[in-house]
Amino acid sequence: MQPNMNKDALSACLHEATGLSPSWTADVRGNPFGWLRVAEPSQLEDAAKALAGLGVRLCTITAYAELRDDAEKRRAIAYHFTLQDTMLTVTVPLYHADTLEKRAAPSITPWFRNADWNEREFMEMFNIEISGHPNPKRLFLDERIDAGIMTKLVPFSAMVNGASSQTLWERVMQAKTGGVSNSGGTAGAGGVSNSGGTAGAPLPPLVEPQFTPVSATAGEAVPPVPSEGPVSENLDQASGVREAQS
Repeated sequence: MQPNMNKDALSACLHEATGLSPSWTADVRGNPFGWLRVAEPSQLEDAAKALAGLGVRLCTITAYAELRDDAEKRRAIAYHFTLQDTMLTVTVPLYHADTLEKRAAPSITPWFRNADWNEREFMEMFNIEISGHPNPKRLFLDERIDAGIMTKLVPFSAMVNGASSQTLWERVMQAKTGGVSNSGGTAGAGGVSNSGGTAGAPLPPLVEPQFTPVSATAGEAVPPVPSEGPVSENLDQASGVREAQS
């Protein structure tokens, strides 16, 4: 099929199944992209069945919030299909237009088996209801974790279990400096002993890093001024080094 024939075939197929026709756009290379938004979940089932009969492939599925920071959390699912080099996206809203009440989307796995994992992920990660799924088991999350966890704000520190806390940092430093002993004995102060000795050395003081200043005019490294001796002598030494370098 040529691209224009794909467009005609997809438009005719969807119109017959749902009573709706997709709109079409194209990229800079002229590749066509079809867009169809159905109002009712039942229309999605009709569209999926018709597209499968036409030999269309399902590429992937996207669940998303239609508006950023929407208090009503209006969501939709976009199904991305392809017929050779022609792309088609069918979108179904997950709420009633008049009441904004949430509603389920039907599973399209009877016609596209590769929809299975996407639909299950939506159910466990975002608490989206998919009706009629043949195997609605979780893919990733433990059953004890609430559904829709990805829609909740989880502090990073809680997610990594305090990995950036001072307590853990102190334990790391103790292990590096005195908490790990290699010569026999017991470990103290919360340290770890491998083969002997007492682990309990104090934490090392914080040492500020030293940097060599850079000349703003010459673009070259300027040697630091020595810390001992008269100030004038130190400046002369630094000047002499710069002259020698030039």
